[in-house]
Amino acid sequence: MKKFFFLSMLFTLLSAMIYGQHLIRVNNEPAADADYTTIQAANDNASPGDTIYIEGSPSHYEGATIDKKLTLIGPGYFLADNDSTQANAFEARMEGVLDFAAGSMGSQVMGMILNHVYIRDNEIVISRCNLHIVYTYDDSNNILITQNYIDNNIQTILGKLTNSIISNNIIKSQIYTNSSSYPLQITNNIVMGSGNNAPVSSYYSTISNNIFTSSVDLVKNTGNSIINNLYACDGTDANGNKYNIAMTSVFVDYNGNLGYSQDEKFKLRNESPAIGAGVSGVDCGAFGGVSPYVLSGLPPLPHIYEATIPGTAYSDEGLSCTIKIKSGK
Repeated sequence: MKKFFFLSMLFTLLSAMIYGQHLIRVNNEPAADADYTTIQAANDNASPGDTIYIEGSPSHYEGATIDKKLTLIGPGYFLADNDSTQANAFEARMEGVLDFAAGSMGSQVMGMILNHVYIRDNEIVISRCNLHIVYTYDDSNNILITQNYIDNNIQTILGKLTNSIISNNIIKSQIYTNSSSYPLQITNNIVMGSGNNAPVSSYYSTISNNIFTSSVDLVKNTGNSIINNLYACDGTDANGNKYNIAMTSVFVDYNGNLGYSQDEKFKLRNESPAIGAGVSGVDCGAFGGVSPYVLSGLPPLPHIYEATIPGTAYSDEGLSCTIKIKSGK
């Protein structure tokens, strides 16, 4: 427990170097002695513009409603699966709903494992998270959903989603927006679809540099600009789009038989047909483009990836530790 607390404090100090002094720690382990044990309490007592650090824990966090501009940062996910992630491999996992309600405009979340995310305001950023589903409600503008591992879908429920970007995600099901939602940029994603459902349903949007692993083509594509994508399904190459692509030739471990992690398996093979196949010669898929997917969703701040900390210390000798730190990106 001493080691856990020590690493938590180091994480907070390193974070302060990047994000300033309005910092709030959340940890639901009593021995951590954090500012709050729940994300909701942190939100309720925060001021607009504050940063909340949700530390890794063996226990799940409860859902929360965010009603002011805040930045929420967790340690990442798949921490035990990829190299040089966090010395403390506990993740920040939330049950229930993370609801960006009215008043949360300008908020962002990163580095967490989330169940359902509701977006009800404008200028929300969902990045570097492992999540189940993203719902946009009401009328939402300037939303950025990027660099996430999404094991279900992104879906517009009510209202419309406009002037928004969905990029560099690994999406195991679909992207579905209604006919009032446009224009969107859907770029550099890996989208797998689900059964007979098309991987993307969108209107009047730019759909480019994606890799669609489903055998089903796009539907409801009225007015879209669809260029430079790779498809597993049948079709005729045109506008930079390439069809009938064997996904085993695209990714390093598409079938998951070679021991790569759940997200690393989607890196491109050497001589992959996705290399340079995107607009302006960028690589297609989540690891290409201007904001490539980051393994394990590590937040863009320094992180401790290895720590050797003795269990006891002496007053005349102090505490001798070996800490290895990497800068964020």
